[in-house]
Amino acid sequence: MKKIAIFLSAFVLLASCNEAQDTRFFAPEVEFATESITVKAESGGADVRLLFSRPAPMAFTIGLHFDGVLLEGVQFTADHSISVPEGAQEASVHVTLVDDEIWDEVTWLVISIDPGNRYTVNPRGCCVTRVNVTKEAVLPVLSLRPEEGSLEINPYRPHPVKLSIHATLAPRADVNVQLDLGELVPGQDCLVNGEAKGNLTLPAGESSLSFILDILQKDQSGYDKTVAVTMTPVKGSYGVSSDATVNLHLWDPVVDFKPLWKTAAQVGDGFQVRQAFKQADGGWNGNLAANWTVSAEGSNYLKSLKNMETGTFGCPSNTVGLHILRLAEFVPNLRTTSGESIADYGNNSNTRGFSAVDSLFRFVLDPGSTTQGDLVLNKPRTFVAFTGDYTSWQAAWKEDATATGGDIFQSASPILTGRVEVTLVRLEGRFDLSSKDEPLLFTAWFSCDHPQFMEGVDLEKIAAVREDGLWKVEYKLWPR
Repeated sequence: MKKIAIFLSAFVLLASCNEAQDTRFFAPEVEFATESITVKAESGGADVRLLFSRPAPMAFTIGLHFDGVLLEGVQFTADHSISVPEGAQEASVHVTLVDDEIWDEVTWLVISIDPGNRYTVNPRGCCVTRVNVTKEAVLPVLSLRPEEGSLEINPYRPHPVKLSIHATLAPRADVNVQLDLGELVPGQDCLVNGEAKGNLTLPAGESSLSFILDILQKDQSGYDKTVAVTMTPVKGSYGVSSDATVNLHLWDPVVDFKPLWKTAAQVGDGFQVRQAFKQADGGWNGNLAANWTVSAEGSNYLKSLKNMETGTFGCPSNTVGLHILRLAEFVPNLRTTSGESIADYGNNSNTRGFSAVDSLFRFVLDPGSTTQGDLVLNKPRTFVAFTGDYTSWQAAWKEDATATGGDIFQSASPILTGRVEVTLVRLEGRFDLSSKDEPLLFTAWFSCDHPQFMEGVDLEKIAAVREDGLWKVEYKLWPR
């Protein structure tokens, strides 16, 4: 019995070796029937044949690899493996073509055979084939490129961006190109060639088209978005290349005002700032102090504050004002202590007299900078001062000022005879917060129809200049 068992074991081992040797020896070579085939896109697809050097001794699977200019899943679909039954002498894989997504006169697909353990691939054989796909009615492939204008945009002070569409061939008929503007809503956030739309027309016979994308102003400190402007392919009309997207970075960073906060206000909130007017000889006149702090309008705005003590007339300190502009100094004849004058509880002050306002300054950083940028006015501001007979209310000031909290416009005592309106039309300046000692220089343009505005002003000490119906005044501010 022991000898019989040894004999059977040897027989099974020998049979196994022979089977492995047979599988290896009889594994068929697999190759394509032809090195290339040509099919029309309109046909919808093609069967690609593979031939075996001998019938399949057992069932196995052939792996395939696809390459070329056709996009899988978009322009074609095909299985990456073929199941071969025992005894088969050939196999095929079906390539399905998506007709409307074939854009060139000739596109191609390269198919190669992956190595396997149940078949062999002879490198000297036809182990790679090319499927050429042709189409008579060729559609253009479009790409999108920037031409002019930075793609880094501060939406508070936006600039136009010039983009261009390029086609691989001129279309035979007008093409309506659809733009995907991401989060940008035409008419609300942007304009395309000055219109609230998201499409363009590429004329027949033209292979390129330029257009202007205008980003509309957005006043939102801290805004930081990357917006993709891209073209959407339209079946049967045009396709898009991999270069069909332009990214815009919309960025309005928050300004760090710490370099301005050198000396705290003596009374109330805020920090002290010095101010001066530009003189006719180029020097600076004045060294007056006001306070300023961050505005309620937004983190990139500053407001000025009255810098006055509670005293003679019981006026509150550090109330919101426009005192960096010092408008009362532009009507010196109405700041007298007799006759008609500006009706304020402290009409002799250089920094009071007109209605209060919150923000005057909007700081806008340069693209890519954290310290430098423009000082601007977000909208025209109109300020009002009332005039009256000084002698008629002088005696009642102190008592009335205390009762009204220092608000002359709530007072019943003055006999008001008129009003002065001054509009700040425009403001331009630069800032550099990289140094605590750098001044802020800005220019303001005022409009006022009152006959006393700039009447009696020493234009040597305040170099106010009349330009296009506006009064131009230059200022310097620096932290105290």
